Amino acid sequence: CEGNWVGMVGARVQSRPKRGEFMSRRHRHSHFKRYLRITEILARHGLGYIINILGLDHFIPFHRSWVRHHHRPATRPEHVRQVLEEMGATAIKIGQIISTRADLLTPEYQAELAKLQDAAPPVPLEQIRQVITKELGRPIDAVFAYFEPVPIAAASIGQAHAAILPDGTYVVVKVRRPGVVQQIDEDLEIFQDLAVAASRRWEAAKDYDVVRLSREFADTPRSGLDYVRAGHSAERIAKKFEGDPRIHIPRTFWEHTTSRILVMENVSGIKV
Repeated sequence: CEGNWVGMVGARVQSRPKRGEFMSRRHRHSHFKRYLRITEILARHGLGYIINILGLDHFIPFHRSWVRHHHRPATRPEHVRQVLEEMGATAIKIGQIISTRADLLTPEYQAELAKLQDAAPPVPLEQIRQVITKELGRPIDAVFAYFEPVPIAAASIGQAHAAILPDGTYVVVKVRRPGVVQQIDEDLEIFQDLAVAASRRWEAAKDYDVVRLSREFADTPRSGLDYVRAGHSAERIAKKFEGDPRIHIPRTFWEHTTSRILVMENVSGIKV
């Protein structure tokens, strides 16, 4: 686990690894393409020092062109935010969480990563249509009298569209990104391995206890995957505040809600 990940290139291991070290090497072998992709993204954004901290430097010889002639007019916080966007759902979700942690980030990084909260790259409309049709068994035009093609917001796990039901009710339709469950499961396993590598290569990682933090962050992406669970949570909260005129919880429309689609009452307001 010291950064000499020999298992990836078929070299013979001279001594029997400890269990944790064996697991790390096995993960890196089974997720080779994903590790290569992460290294590529970091290199293109000029974040070579992070590659070294995470023990990914041995991937660089495969594609040395990644780190050549890299000139992009962006600040370091912007590059970090762009890296998280390119890595996908899990990294975006972790970026969202970290953006609220003044104990971990400077104001410049907090402000930049806050953009991940509702401004992630959107899923193409055609993919959204396919998810709705598959989940509800009807084409989108048969479910909604109107469906706004441009999303209200796009986040790590899903994106939201304004729509109108056939009876004229204004709703918001939240659709889970295709393939996001499999991606999150793989990435959480990878990120745990990278946290272990960082803790052994970077003194500051020990101060922040990045291994514990990575486990803590792992619970959040998974908790937002099931929209049926989200709908029930909203109903439980609504019941607790029943009769309080100061608080209104949007209604869930269960006939159009599944684990991948959440349809709720459209309530106007301001961002907290």
